[in-house]
Amino acid sequence: MQEIIQGFEQSNFWNFIGLELEKAEKGSVTLKLPIIPAFINVRESVHGGVYASILDTAMGFSARSLGYDEVITLDMNVRFLKAVSDGTIYAVGNTIHQNRSTVLVEAVLYDEDDNKLAHSTGTFRVVKHDS
Repeated sequence: MQEIIQGFEQSNFWNFIGLELEKAEKGSVTLKLPIIPAFINVRESVHGGVYASILDTAMGFSARSLGYDEVITLDMNVRFLKAVSDGTIYAVGNTIHQNRSTVLVEAVLYDEDDNKLAHSTGTFRVVKHDS
């Protein structure tokens, strides 16, 4: 698990956006993202692309934590529920189902008061390299 955590924490995107790992275990992850002014759109709320990015990362991390070497997003659906404009947001990803080549994952985005901001599901292609 430590190798997976290091891989995500050293990723250019992770560092660019400012993600932080709150908790990780097999099949599940919680990510934290402090809101910065660059995330705010013309409606004075966090842009939906930021929501989608953190949700995708949480789901990919959850799939990868099952022991796969590679995970690739094949399909992702996002339901936007509520806007937020300040504070910190949290994405909780959980594995729903897996088979030999794909993993179905969901993630929920929350604000600091546990209000649901968005819900996402995704299908990820997974690869395990022979050691």
